[in-house]
Amino acid sequence: MILGIKEDFSSNVLLDAELTTASTSGLCLNSGVHPSITIENLLSFLSFPKVSPELWDSAKTYGSYNVSKKRSDLVTYEGVIYQSLLGTNLNKQPDTETTYWLETNIESLTLKSFIDKVQDRVYSDLSLTKRLINSQHIYQVGKTEILLPNDYVAWVFEPRGSDYVTITLNQVALQALTTDDTNLYVINQGILVDTLVLTPNNGKFEFKELNYSFKGQGEWIFAIDSTNVLVSSGYVDPLSYDGFICYTVTGTGNAPETATWSLHQVGNGLGFTVSASLDSSVYIENNLSNFGNFVRVTFELMALEVFLHNSSNRSNRNEKLQGDKELLVAETKSLEMNTVAKRHQTEYDRCKRLIAKTFDTQLATNDEFVVEIDSI
Repeated sequence: MILGIKEDFSSNVLLDAELTTASTSGLCLNSGVHPSITIENLLSFLSFPKVSPELWDSAKTYGSYNVSKKRSDLVTYEGVIYQSLLGTNLNKQPDTETTYWLETNIESLTLKSFIDKVQDRVYSDLSLTKRLINSQHIYQVGKTEILLPNDYVAWVFEPRGSDYVTITLNQVALQALTTDDTNLYVINQGILVDTLVLTPNNGKFEFKELNYSFKGQGEWIFAIDSTNVLVSSGYVDPLSYDGFICYTVTGTGNAPETATWSLHQVGNGLGFTVSASLDSSVYIENNLSNFGNFVRVTFELMALEVFLHNSSNRSNRNEKLQGDKELLVAETKSLEMNTVAKRHQTEYDRCKRLIAKTFDTQLATNDEFVVEIDSI
């Protein structure tokens, strides 16, 4: 989540295009901040990554550095450092394939590493780091034999806050009256994403490990071909679950991904143990106009903390910065004046109020850790 760095002409270093490209929000991390926060000062106090990228290898497949954060996705070619932009980056020459490679340098990588730390602190401060919403059972123990209707039956899951809720089907049970392998089709927005294989035990109810995670927009359908199963008469309440909506459907068609689905509202022999977890970096990015000032003031606060502690011992503070240690302490600690710490606290309070007002109750945090166990 790079908002962008505005060139301040305090340094002769040319930052790479990813850092200096204007963000869609129009916000720059170093715009309107404490005057001591210049590119020169940041590069003087931040510790340079201990990175010596290997030479580009045309036979090696590189991944996206922004995703992996691995030095193996950085290379040197003819003395220049390049950052891989896309996954499955194979045999793309760095100096000509600009879709796959970005020319960069150690200074740009240093600032990106610091911005990643700012991002992590924003998520931590707002309690938006990955955490468990709940873990619950969705099942019924069937006793009545039926032939499932139509061509397919399925459970449908819709994440609440589809960009930032991850659902994991930890275990699955299928009370089909067979011991033959049964396909479990995973469908999202008309696309067959996966075909998993289940092995029922002739109607016996037993959970087996599945560990399948998914997130994203739209309905996620987990379907099987219609077959003989054992069911109960339990009613499916789509709104009973925390972090997602789920319900049963039946489908008619030649293939599960193109089938026409109808609401069913009763069990179909499938059962799951389900975990929902929150990882809401996308939530902040989607609402950057509301959260941008908090990201920027967090950048400002952390930069001054680096200047204060000078943990890398990269320069003499008294030579680089006007003012003494007491002023830096006041800027980073005092809430009594218009300090960076005070502005950080003000923006933090505002962002927490925004989160509390969102339609998705899972974004707001409670003091208690609650685990719900439920069934249909």
